[in-house]
Amino acid sequence: MDHGLFNIILLGSAFMVLFTAFQATGMISQSVLEGVKNETIHGSTFHGSGYISSAILYACFAITNIFAPAIVSMLRPALAMFLGGTTYFLYVLSFIYPMTWSYYIVSILVGIGAAVLWTAQGVYLTNNSDESTVSRNSGIFWALFQVSLLAGNIYVYIALKTEMIERATRIPLFIVFSIVSAVGLVLFLFIIWRSYTERKRDTLIRTEERGTIGDIIPTLKIAVKLLKTRNMLLLLIPFAYTGFSQTFFQGVYGTCIGHYVKYGDTRKRLIGLHGMLVGCGEILGGGIFGFITKPKTSSQRALMVFIGFVLQMIYYYSVFVNFPSDASSQETSAKPYFDFSKKTSQVIAFSSSFIVGLGDSSINTQLMNVLATRYKQSTASAFAIFKLVQSLMAAVAFFYAGSIEIQWQLLVVVIFLFFGTLAFFSVLFDETTDESMANAVAVTVQDTDNDSYQNYSSSIA
Repeated sequence: MDHGLFNIILLGSAFMVLFTAFQATGMISQSVLEGVKNETIHGSTFHGSGYISSAILYACFAITNIFAPAIVSMLRPALAMFLGGTTYFLYVLSFIYPMTWSYYIVSILVGIGAAVLWTAQGVYLTNNSDESTVSRNSGIFWALFQVSLLAGNIYVYIALKTEMIERATRIPLFIVFSIVSAVGLVLFLFIIWRSYTERKRDTLIRTEERGTIGDIIPTLKIAVKLLKTRNMLLLLIPFAYTGFSQTFFQGVYGTCIGHYVKYGDTRKRLIGLHGMLVGCGEILGGGIFGFITKPKTSSQRALMVFIGFVLQMIYYYSVFVNFPSDASSQETSAKPYFDFSKKTSQVIAFSSSFIVGLGDSSINTQLMNVLATRYKQSTASAFAIFKLVQSLMAAVAFFYAGSIEIQWQLLVVVIFLFFGTLAFFSVLFDETTDESMANAVAVTVQDTDNDSYQNYSSSIA
């Protein structure tokens, strides 16, 4: 096995273990905190909200993305991923004994850490890929990463057996999740060790020089130049869509299932089943749309995106007809648009969980593919723009998630899906993209202090 492929498998495994705890926590956080509000912790009642916490997290994620490429440049990708991953461990740990002030503080920290973690991930994936392997590597990483949805939610499904998630259930659940997160950090330490030994052999890093805090300026200039290109402006729409969609199916949809009284007293554990099926769809999609098909031409990539569009439209329609309009905000027994029997409703709900995972993987693998191949000279800035827009829209979606009805949330996400798909098609079939990128970076280099920029370029790669 070549070094690059081994590194991608190790990268995907580290993310898989770390996010086994975090993704399951995110899906059940609102339901867990509704149970915590019935308790008294250290003499004060808990007032936190899973929706507001997620909004804060993604807002901090968006802001930190401005500085993330320079931070990754200074720390190098391996160390940056470890430090970013540490904040995820703290977030999961906070659910053992949640307090309002500490819960929101750790939400800020994980938002900062997430920007560093994901920017570093994009750079590390690109460093270990080339034109012929990027589709394969993106698919492998995506499939391994999404195993986290499967593993974490299996445990949630087994552990949650009551209508309300009580203290006796919550504490053992999050002790296990905290241990799992710690194991993920150990894998990131292994990535640091491999990066150190490979750097000594001069296989990945071209120079030992690191960036400095002053490199934020050239990084921002690169980002501004990218944003002046037609194709990056078009990509902002699918970037935004991924923020709205992930907020809905990873946060809001699970809460709707847990709130729907029709599903019975054990409905909270069904959130875990939803997460498992999303994970199955994501894993299968990562394999099909990345590793097996290995789309390389614009037409092949466009086909993958179109399949994702159709699958996700099916999912959003099923949500519209199958759940009451107030299910995202409160326990409800109201009738949905079509009042199916309990069994039929659950079949539709959980079939849709698999479908949305499959559709989401097709779009995300192609986005990573395009960013890694067409923006190779400025990978960190391109991935930072992606995560900036995605996280900003996720923050907006979480802020309104608990206050507006489902049909209006669906309207927003479907509009962005439709126009985002058209924009993605336009980028894929524009053969001048690479030339435009080269010109944009060239202008940036001319406008930036040459030594500082070369420092940045060498260390980030």
